[in-house]
Parts: sequence; C-alpha cells; structure tokens
Amino acid sequence: MPADEKQQDESDFEAEVLRISRALFAPENEFQGSTYIGTAERDGVFVGPDSVTIVECTVSRRKDKAEKDGKKLQEACMAMARQHPFKSVKGFFVTRDEPTADQRTVIKAFGPPLIACSFAQLRSQLVDSLRYLELRASYPFGSAREPASGDYSDLKPYVAVDPVESGTGEPFSIDRVAKTVMDGRSVLLYGDYGAGKSMFLRELYQRLAKSHRKNPFQPFPILLNLRDHQGQVLPVEALERHARAIGFPTPSQLVRAWRSGDVTLILDGFDEIATPGWIGKTSAMRDIRRRSVELVRRFCDESRASTSVVLAGRAHFFDSEREMRTALGARNSSLFLMAGEPTEEQAKKILQAYGWHDALPGWLPSRPLLLSYLGSSSALHGSVEGTFGRSAGEGWHMMLDRIAEREASMEVGVDGFTVRKVLERLATQARRSADGLGPISQDELTSVFQSVTGYAPDEGSYQLLQRLPGLGAMDSVDGSRRFVDVSLADAARAGDVVACVLEPNTENPLLELTGSVACLDEVGIDVAAVRITGESAASSGGAYSSATAFQRRGVSDSVIADIVRLASRIWPEELPRASISLHEIELRSFSLTADAKSYDWLSFHDCVIQELDLTDHGGYTLPHFQNCLIGQMTGVAGWPALQESRFVDCEVAQFDAQMSTAKGILALKTTPMNKVLLTILKKVYAQRGTGRKESALFRGLDNKHRELVPEALQRLTGSGLITSARSSGTRIYLPVRGMASRVRRMLQAPQSSADSILED
Repeated sequence: MPADEKQQDESDFEAEVLRISRALFAPENEFQGSTYIGTAERDGVFVGPDSVTIVECTVSRRKDKAEKDGKKLQEACMAMARQHPFKSVKGFFVTRDEPTADQRTVIKAFGPPLIACSFAQLRSQLVDSLRYLELRASYPFGSAREPASGDYSDLKPYVAVDPVESGTGEPFSIDRVAKTVMDGRSVLLYGDYGAGKSMFLRELYQRLAKSHRKNPFQPFPILLNLRDHQGQVLPVEALERHARAIGFPTPSQLVRAWRSGDVTLILDGFDEIATPGWIGKTSAMRDIRRRSVELVRRFCDESRASTSVVLAGRAHFFDSEREMRTALGARNSSLFLMAGEPTEEQAKKILQAYGWHDALPGWLPSRPLLLSYLGSSSALHGSVEGTFGRSAGEGWHMMLDRIAEREASMEVGVDGFTVRKVLERLATQARRSADGLGPISQDELTSVFQSVTGYAPDEGSYQLLQRLPGLGAMDSVDGSRRFVDVSLADAARAGDVVACVLEPNTENPLLELTGSVACLDEVGIDVAAVRITGESAASSGGAYSSATAFQRRGVSDSVIADIVRLASRIWPEELPRASISLHEIELRSFSLTADAKSYDWLSFHDCVIQELDLTDHGGYTLPHFQNCLIGQMTGVAGWPALQESRFVDCEVAQFDAQMSTAKGILALKTTPMNKVLLTILKKVYAQRGTGRKESALFRGLDNKHRELVPEALQRLTGSGLITSARSSGTRIYLPVRGMASRVRRMLQAPQSSADSILED
C-alpha cells in the first residue's frame, strides 16, 4: 500500500475508534478526543461523570508497538487518577484486528486498569452488531413469506426485479441501491401491492449485513417491520420493542447505536401503522395519514445526517407523491424509487422455483407476489399444470382469496372472506364510472366496509381500507381512489354478479345500478363461471329468469348482459324462455361460443362493442344487432360472410383480413399442416387470454384437417406458442405471454411468413 494511502487508512481507523469511544464514554460531550496529558499526546481521553477512559489505537500487529502504547497508557492512567481521585480510570489498547498473543501478553503485564481489545470488541460495548444480525435473520422481513406455508425463513431464491427512479425511469439494481445506501444516501421505495418491496428490502438488508461483517467500520442495518409498531410515535420505544421482539438482550444498545449514527435504518411498511383515535372523520384523511406515520417522520428527523434511512410502503396510501414525501419527512436528497415489474425472463425464474418450466399463459399477472401465489399453489397441490392453466378465471379466483388472506393477516379482527367481500363491493361501486375503475370516495370506502361488516371501521380497519390491493390514488384533493389493475378489478366485479345469479331475491348493490355502467370483461366472466360451476343450486333457467325479472325492475342492462353472457358460457346449449334485449351498453368484447345452438333470442340495440368475436361461429343464428357500433369483427372478412339480416344500421370499423379468417386460412396455397397450425393460432389468440377448449379447435375443419390437429397442438406447445391446461376436467389451450406479436405477423401474412413453426 502506498505511504499516503496507508496514512489515510490509519487516520480513518483512529477517527472511527474515537467516534465509538465518544459514544460509549462521553455521549454528553461530543468534543472530547485527542488531547495532551503533560507533554505527551494521547489518542483519546474521555472524562465522564463517574469515569475517565483513555484510548490508544493502532493498526500495527507488532509487539514493540504494544510495549510503547502500554507504557503511555499506564502513565496516563496514573496521571488522571491523581487528577480525578473519585472517578474510575480505565485504559484501552485498541487494535484494528484481533490483538496478537504477544500484544495481549504485553498489555496484561502492565496490569489493571489496562485492557487490550480489537475494534470489534470495543464496538460491541456500544452495540453487539454481530449478535443483532444473527438474531434478526430469524425474524420476519415484512410481508416476505412463502405464500403456501407462510414461512418467512425458507423462501425461494430471490429474483432481482429492478426498481426505477421516479422521474427519470432509470433502473437501479439491488447492488447499486446497496452502494447508494452505504454511501450514506437515504432511499424511499414505493409501489403497489405485490411488487416485491419487502423481498427487495430483505435482499438489501442481507447485502448490507454481509458488508458489515467484512468491514466492521461500515454501519450495520436495522430493519423494522412497521406493522409491529402500531400506535408508537417515539423511535426509542420502537427500537426497544424491536430488540425484544427478536430477542436482542440489551435494547438500549440499539438506541445508542442509532443515536451515534452507527446503523443503516430500514423501515418497511409505512402504510401499515394504524392511527389511534380515528373516529371516522373522512374530511381529515390527510391529517390522519400524517399522524399515522409520525414514527417514520421522527425517525427521519432525529437520525443523524450521516445515517441512511430506507423507507418502503404502498404509494397509493397517500393521495400524491408530494404528500407522501412531506408526511414521511423524507430527505430532499433521498433516492426515490418505484418498484418495477418483472420481465418475461424474470417471471419465468420466479415460476421455475416452483417447478414451472413451460411457456407462460397470457393471462398471468406481472406482479411477483401474484406469480408466487400461483407457483406456491401448484407446489401445495402437487400439480403445476393444475394451477397455471386452469383458466384466467380459476387463477384469479384463487389469487383473490390469497390476496384477501394476506391483507387480513395484517389486521386483527378482519378475516380474508371480509376483505374479499369489501374488495368485490368496491369493484361493484366503481362500475358506475365509464371505465369501471373509479373514482371511489373516502365516504364510499367507509360505507362499503360498514355495509359488508355491519359496523363502522375502527383505526385498524381504516388503515386496511387505505392500502387495499389494486386501489390507487385518483384525486389528491378529495382523497378518492380508483382501481389500478384492470384484471383484478374485473375479477372482483364477478362477486356480486355471482350473488345475483345464486340469490336473486337477496339484497344486492348491483340491483340498484341503473343506466349505463361498466360490464364485466372476459376475466370477470371467467371468474364468475368458475364460482357458479361449483354450485349445485345454479341453473340456466334460474339465471335467465333472474335476468328477465331484473330487466323488468329497471336494473341496468349492463348487469343483465353480465348474467346473460355468464349463463351462455356455462350452459351454451340451453335457451331462455323469453327473448332478451340489451340497450345502450358498452362491451369490451363479446364472444360467441362454438357449443351454442342459437342466439336468436338475444338482441343488441344502440350498443358499442369494441370486439365481436365470431371465430367459433358454426353457422347457428347470430344475435340481432341494431344501430350498433362494432370496433373489430374477428373471424370474418366482411359483410358477405355474415347473416346480413342480423345487422341493421350497424357500423363495423374493421374486419379481419380475408386470409386470416378460418375460411381464408383453409383456402391458402400451403400445406394442410400449416393450415391447421394457423387456424389453431387464430382461435387461441382471438380471445383475450382466456383460451379455447380443445373441442373448439376441431370445428370448421374437414376430416382430413381434423386428423392433423393433435400433431399441430403438439408442435405449437413444444415451440412455446400455446400452452395447455385443464379447466373443470376439460382440456383448454391458452395463448402464451409475449407471443402475440409473433402470431399476429404470421396471420397477417401467412403466405410470405418465414416463421420456423411453419412448413416450407
């Protein structure tokens, strides 16, 4: 090591020894340190109310250095004992590494009050950081748990999903964040539910802990789960409770280490601290939220400027990023990060840990938590295929249960069933908006909770309402919320629709909806179908009768449309006793099933249908459409292919290209296998991620082409273009996430496509 670097290294070591000594022996006087006793300079002299401590420190491992410093210490101790006869006197010979045997022998020979110790031993008098790190490893890290078992110690390997800097969108790897924190900069990490914030903090903590073990001069990390500190506002009390929770024997050491700037402070879950004394005044929500995070704000205010404070929680707990920064007391120099979503490769890695190595179904969500829910369910039931491919409906039905259970585990007194019911009722409330996502006012949050539970929310329940998964801030002025995850909102909407079908005579908020409201999308219909299929009391006759009865009562035609589509999905061959007309509704998509006998009983008037899917149309009578606007007509190339009498004064913005329709594909000058491959891709990818039954893939083909379907399916699954699954005992095929553009290119130019799946 060059001389100047060596000198700097020794100076840094001496400064760190003095900092620790000052915190240990003279915390009330920060200006004590190096001084002269007589004509000799001493590295550190600390005079306290009852004691005098003299420190000599060295990086040397030589015996003669111990002899020289030991003599200086002995002389200094004798001088200070004469000067302060009523105070105890002690001298420390501090080495950077463990003192050698020779050095210990030399210092011991001088006798009391001299002590030889390493820097780590001296530092352990302030706080036994290694003991803390050992005990903290056995305690939960926020909500980072194995979904199936709830185990917080035996987690699957961490898959790094980089957060991005707010404003610039620049990604920050876990290693880069760790370096930023070790350099003393504070960090605020925020994101929606299930984005992997706790897992990220756990990984950050482990990196900081490893760095501290290698270099004891580095601050050691303290990670608090803020949910453990509800009602607390004093940092000292929180640190002491944390110490007792993990079994750390001397809580005061953590306080002392924090006060001295010897730690990196990590606070997980600022949205999980309930506010004592909340009495239901929704007009003061911003003030309530500010009081909720008083503990966090005090930690930020009272920590030393050199202490890095890392905060994490759900952004939508606050109405705006500005409110979040102000309420938390986040430092202006902080790095503000938004939790990111995994790439396709990262999603695969998350699922591979649970045994899923095939293509990912297109309906799979992106959040790491939801992917883990799906993976853990597979491991729990011993069937990976049985979880990932059941259908979008079965997957989301299971995930809603798991999400609700997770939220309920954070709040005593509210179970998972209630949380799901509240979420479903809020999704129903949001249907009044044009997009079906909100806004939902603070008063509506409270009233929905009360209508579900029968009592007004207390402070803990209020906290639950503010952080409900899938809800984000919409208006920073009135504090309104909206659903930010379209699929989750659609899956949740299915709850009250199912209740309408099963219990048509029971009070239901859907029956109060009139006029134009948002309809269920395909995911919502799938979830409702999954739930209805398992109910023995459900029947097509009952569902259609309820629909006509509701329509006579003036219930919104959007609700009627939900029931009709649900019934025709579950009982496609059953027909209602009376015709049903739907007026002035907007559907994102409407798919006609191949198993239906006829849709002659159904008519649409003055409706907007973004996509009408006729891919499975097998020649039966279509519904009647009058004065309707249809965005995309899938499966047909133009008006000549349709039963024109079924479309009166309708406008279609776009038809399929002739060569990409089922008839067009079969007319192509290519091999029979290519025709079958393209036909299957057309059918599977035509529907929004929910897939096609295996039987539907044979329809519209002659015997020669039908014989090729099994081999074609094998080729397509083997190449990762489609994936198979079972739903209620029926084999279905689903589109693969990330493959839609490749399939689209093949279907748009099948004759010139050079895709490897097609034969030459």
